[in-house]
Amino acid sequence: MNREVVLITGGNSGIGFECAREFARRGWHALIASRDRNVSAQAVRNIAEESGADSASEMSLDLGSFDSVRAFAKEIERQDLPLRVLVGNAGLQIMTGPQFSSDGFERTMAVNHLGHFLLTHLLLRRLIAQSPARIVIVSSGVHDAAQRTGMPKPAVTDMPTLIATGGPRAGEYDGRLAYVNSKLSNMWFVYELVRRIASAHLLQDEKQLTVNGFDPGLVPGSGLARDYSPGLRFVWDRVLPGVSRMLNPVIPQFSTAQKSGQTLARLAIDPTLAGVSGKYFPSHTRWQAAPSSTDSYDLAQARALWEESVRVTGLTAEESPLARTQ
Repeated sequence: MNREVVLITGGNSGIGFECAREFARRGWHALIASRDRNVSAQAVRNIAEESGADSASEMSLDLGSFDSVRAFAKEIERQDLPLRVLVGNAGLQIMTGPQFSSDGFERTMAVNHLGHFLLTHLLLRRLIAQSPARIVIVSSGVHDAAQRTGMPKPAVTDMPTLIATGGPRAGEYDGRLAYVNSKLSNMWFVYELVRRIASAHLLQDEKQLTVNGFDPGLVPGSGLARDYSPGLRFVWDRVLPGVSRMLNPVIPQFSTAQKSGQTLARLAIDPTLAGVSGKYFPSHTRWQAAPSSTDSYDLAQARALWEESVRVTGLTAEESPLARTQ
């Protein structure tokens, strides 16, 4: 393969697809990872028509299955891909729940956090070897209790309960809250990953590998509404995209898949961001680096989530240099 490779989870539609298109236009090879092979194959064809036959490919990945994540990472190794960027974009919001992953965990947390946590660890050595490399994890402004988003405020007690239920209490379920908590978990993961990479002295210099969080804003028309009622899906898919385009010039939190996807790609390509790590790029600042929520800087919670994630995924020192790093 002659092009440098970017891996985009959920890159077959919405923000992820627009991100993949932008990478391909800039000469990269966009590897789309998704459960829906048919949609991914069509996405690859669309990108190839614009940017050439070697501009995109797709592979099967179910982030809700630890076995699938491990099989995917092994295939990356088998193909010896020159992977330089990982974009953890895939996400879901479940309204008819609770639903559980094949490993027995609340599915929103399993896909939005645990799957990306495991995948990042399994690809970490490869990314460092291909440096300079970048990791961008897609979070959301809903993780910030200070922001007015129309979503519940984050509520987390202990990490085993969070991962098992998506919420603060066993026996209760709120799909919207599980989504919010998963996005807070994304930021805890970003910051703890940066800290542990530094403490393990894995990098020779700060530009070798960077890790940042991204808030795409409110992007109607995305796959997040797949579990909504038919009426709400119609509004999300057909009405709100036009409203969002009109409001974006004055309210930056409203965005489009194209605008957010292109900005997401920029975070992983822009040479002015070389060496910029452990930052958050939210829509409300039009994606200039800014503080994330107060909760996201809670070191104790971030460490607790990390340790519980290592435990439940069964991550080993052979799989990741950070599996045992304190």
